[in-house]
Formats: sequence, structure tokens, C-alpha cells
Amino acid sequence: MNEKILEEIGLTKGETRVYLTLLKIGETTTGKIIENAQISSGKIYEILDKLIKKGLVSYIVKEKTKYFSAASPERILDYLHEKEMDIHQKEEMFLKELPGLLNLNQKKEHETKLFKGIKGIQTAIFESLEKMNKGQEVLAMGIRSTKNEKFNFLWERWHKERIHKKLICKAIFSDKNTDYYKNFKKMKMTRIKVTEGVTPSAIDIMGNRVLIFTYENEPSCLVIENEEIAKSFTTFFNTMWKTGKS
Repeated sequence: MNEKILEEIGLTKGETRVYLTLLKIGETTTGKIIENAQISSGKIYEILDKLIKKGLVSYIVKEKTKYFSAASPERILDYLHEKEMDIHQKEEMFLKELPGLLNLNQKKEHETKLFKGIKGIQTAIFESLEKMNKGQEVLAMGIRSTKNEKFNFLWERWHKERIHKKLICKAIFSDKNTDYYKNFKKMKMTRIKVTEGVTPSAIDIMGNRVLIFTYENEPSCLVIENEEIAKSFTTFFNTMWKTGKS
């Protein structure tokens, strides 16, 4: 038998050896188990005790000597079902505690995360969008077209989700002579202004989060979650918005 199967369902190597040994030789004493399973005498009782608690081994006493025997292999299925039920119970307990844990996480005053690569940026922007509520606006500035089609497609998907959530996006472009700008203008729930030299990096403000993007070399997104910092960037955005050209 492939011993790894038993190990993968939760038995240790020692427990697997002892159980299979008892299946082969039948009811026997610890001495025979130690000899056949090649288990040290110092560990045999600990292993047997664990197997007994799992319902895979039982014993009887004859003339003050314990004789151990293995339960039917079908008992392993029962053991698996019991583990499954235990996992479901723990899952239910965790779900009851989850709101409190999330509340603790929300109380953090300042959190900064750096996401790298297209997968990381995807996580950053969709996670931030998910946190936004109806009536809030996405503020974006320093937007430039990128030659990477994967990023263009990613943002296209993101904007579809934004529009589906009925969130307005105000965007300040630093370059309007691109196809990306022309396509952006056609989007629903989108307002655009143009101004020169806004920021060295693209910046999005989504609720209490500020996202700072770099696309050169290794693309990345720095996410700062802080109400005061978001307000400061919003004030700067509104000043640029007033001076921008429609």
C-alpha cells in the first residue's frame, strides 16, 4: 500500500507504520509491533494512544498484558468524515468571529502596501474598487497611455466594473493626443479634463485609498490607506480640476 495516502489524510509516519503492521499481523503486543514496524520503544505507547483516539486501534487486556489490534480500513473513511465535520464546525465558528476581525482590521489608522507586476496591480485596483460605496467618486490624475496591451485590457475590465457599480470617474489627462484618451472620453459615467505636467506618476484616489502607479521597469502600485492622506490628495486633485481644460 502507498503509505503516503495515510500520511496525507492525517496520520504521521509512525502511526502509519504501526497501523499497517497491526493490519498484517493481527492482534499482538507492543513488543511485536516495535519489531515489525521498526518503532522505538519510547514512542510506541504515544503512537498507539493517538491511533486509539482516532478510532483506528483498540486493545484488550489478557493476564495483565495489553493486546492491540487494528480497526477495519473502512474506519478510515469514518475518520475522514469526522475530520470533515470538524472542519465545518470550525469554519462556522470562524465565520461568527469574522466581522469582529474585519472591524479590527478597519481600525488601522495607516496602512501601506506595495503591489508588483500586472497581477499585483490587478489585485490593488479591484480590491480598492470593491471597498468603494455608491455615491463616491474615483479621482485619477497624471493618466498616460501605456504601450503594454495587458495593462490597457486590465483597465478596460476595471472601468466596466466601475460603471456597473455606478461610480463616476473624474480623470485629469496630461496627454490627449492618444487613442487611449479618445477611448476614455467615450466611457459612461466619466468626466475628463486636460492639463500639462500633473504628476510624475499616475495617481488614483478611491475612497480612503491613494494608489500611486509606476509602469517603467517593474510595474508597481503603492497603496496608502489613510483618511487624512486621501483628503490631502483630494484637495490637490480638486485644485488641478479647476484649472484643467475640458
